Amino acid sequence: MTPGILSFIPAMKQKSPREWCGVCPICGQTKEDGFIVILTAEGRARYFCRKCMESGDDIQLMQKVHGLSYREACEALGIEPKRTTTSSFPARRTHARPRPAHPVQMAYVPPKPEPAVMPCKEWMASAAAFLVECQRNIETNPETLLAITGRFLTPYTAQDCGIGWNPADRYVLRESWGLPVVELAGGGKRDKLLLPRGLVIATRREAGPVAVTVRCADDRPESRPKYWQVKGSSNVPFVAGHAGLPVVLVESALDAALVWQESFGKLAAVAFMGCTKPVDADTDQFIKQAPLLLACPDNDTGGLSAWQRWSAAYPRAILTPAVGAKDLGEQHRAALAWPINPDIPTVMEWAEAALSAIPTKMAHTGPMSHKNTQPDHCATSGMKEAA
Repeated sequence: MTPGILSFIPAMKQKSPREWCGVCPICGQTKEDGFIVILTAEGRARYFCRKCMESGDDIQLMQKVHGLSYREACEALGIEPKRTTTSSFPARRTHARPRPAHPVQMAYVPPKPEPAVMPCKEWMASAAAFLVECQRNIETNPETLLAITGRFLTPYTAQDCGIGWNPADRYVLRESWGLPVVELAGGGKRDKLLLPRGLVIATRREAGPVAVTVRCADDRPESRPKYWQVKGSSNVPFVAGHAGLPVVLVESALDAALVWQESFGKLAAVAFMGCTKPVDADTDQFIKQAPLLLACPDNDTGGLSAWQRWSAAYPRAILTPAVGAKDLGEQHRAALAWPINPDIPTVMEWAEAALSAIPTKMAHTGPMSHKNTQPDHCATSGMKEAA
């Protein structure tokens, strides 16, 4: 008998007929045997986390994680609520409106991937020229070199993965990128496009750059978000590596580039650039054709949402979270920090452990070709050019 609560907790592993372990949905703890769910003799479930020390029964877990009332939690789990007997008066009958089912009762159904919409030719040409500028003197300019190596990437990785550095905010004419001038309600117009200072991440396909995202500098204005997607970008995932390799699903493009680099080209990585963004048809096929599929969502609430989506779309994905950190980039930083903690692996060590799960006949023993890391991963014939 399987506890009903497990349908609301992703990737629980059965240890015995009455015991399961996995990721704590409260604190995100990922250590093996850290979060335990045990089936009682009465058919109910109890949980315990060795990190946050939270414990209780299945109803309490639903209330804590999903913010449900006692009755809502019982309904979600299919448990008959207990009736209180503290009052000598009969229960008052009310005419409550029928309430819709709580979202946690509905399994996530991934939408059918659609062909991506490419930017116009003017936009792609301007994006390509902008990337060239941001990668100029990538090995000799101190500011650029510091920005890239600060993310544990080499100049070679940055060059091949479409990563550069924009040293200052710049405003360019929207028309030069093929974007229309925006007429404002007050009578003015917006004819400039902001390219903010920071790490430039270009998502590329065979035809060229189709999206540009800037990881803004830490001294950015308070009103500016950490990640700035340049207007007109196609909403497609970032890919490091080529078809035929095992694939790792991550949220951050910088983590994807780090996986490709530290695995010496034996792992490709797909970054969804967030926890809720959809996947286009070409990237969906790229993921499905991988000989091995690993998933490394962030160890936070957003990562839990990402894993629910990824596991529904790709049931064969194996959850391989970062160890001792929110994501692979932070894990790599923690692994190299002094004093050395032997329990936290570098991304290279993490990748080696992941590759050990591949059958010998699937193992990619030689380094991948560094000539063209992204463009050949998918056919662009399914993409449409924006009007």
